[in-house]
Amino acid sequence: MARKDRLPIIRKGAGRGFYYELDSQRIMDQQELDRIKGLAIPPAWKQVRIARSTRAKVQAVGVDAAGRTQSIYNPVFRARQDEAKFARMLEFGTALPQLRAQVRKDLRRRSANEQKVAAAVIALIDEHLLRVGTPARSGAGVSFGATTLRRKHVKPARASLKLEFTGKSGQPQSIRVSNPKLMRILEELKNMPGHELFRYLDENNHAHRMDADRVNSYLRQAMDGPFTAKDFRTWGGTSCALQALLEVPGADAQAPEQLAKHAVETAAAKLGNTPTIARESYVDPRVLLLCEEPERLDRLRRSYRQLKTRHHLDPAERCLLRVLRTEP
Repeated sequence: MARKDRLPIIRKGAGRGFYYELDSQRIMDQQELDRIKGLAIPPAWKQVRIARSTRAKVQAVGVDAAGRTQSIYNPVFRARQDEAKFARMLEFGTALPQLRAQVRKDLRRRSANEQKVAAAVIALIDEHLLRVGTPARSGAGVSFGATTLRRKHVKPARASLKLEFTGKSGQPQSIRVSNPKLMRILEELKNMPGHELFRYLDENNHAHRMDADRVNSYLRQAMDGPFTAKDFRTWGGTSCALQALLEVPGADAQAPEQLAKHAVETAAAKLGNTPTIARESYVDPRVLLLCEEPERLDRLRRSYRQLKTRHHLDPAERCLLRVLRTEP
């Protein structure tokens, strides 16, 4: 989070609206007020502080209704961040098989130690694209991710388990887990004492809560790269969008913009996001470029139909690696 001295402008309430102060002086300059208005800071945020420089990485911070500190970033910084995120997808996809092999190995461990429980979290994120989760303050608006799920969120279902919880932005989530090995581990963890679902046992048999830092540490070690659990949502969203394109028959080819819309909406449904967020943050633009190259997309479709899951990558993921290797 940015230091307060880099966010010297303070928002204050005035009736139904707001005014802004810098060094205890009310800002009257219309150009500056227009800039602040353009940041679209949610009215519900409290303790709002705003950067004076248009070049600052963090343009504004505030506390939302759930008590969480939120930030509005400079669009240039966000664009660079997204570019870097998509740029490492080839490296992530290349290292993914060795991670999945390690996860499979650690899920076979007898004790619910740190490695086994971290592997279970990653398996859940990998299959269902959950957010990793950060500790939330109590009260209204609390949301959950993989590491912050509680035992009460696990419900029995026919030949499966259901995870029912409130996700980011208050969206209700219902995840059906049918992987037998993962189901057994979730049932085992549910029977451990404590509120949290993902708890591991140390060498003295004391239980500890699994957290995002430990999950990311496991990832970096297994993948030998600077990856985090967030990369799964980018990889999974992009792979899902590509699969949607590959499963549209060539004979029924739609206009490029319709194809792209279909791909993005499919990814958004899987991610639990709006299509706008999915397109901006999770679907690699290189995949959507295929919508404008029908011959190349048809060649990729023919390959896709011949491929099988191999080296822990499904056919859509194998095609995605091909796309990423041939695009700059």
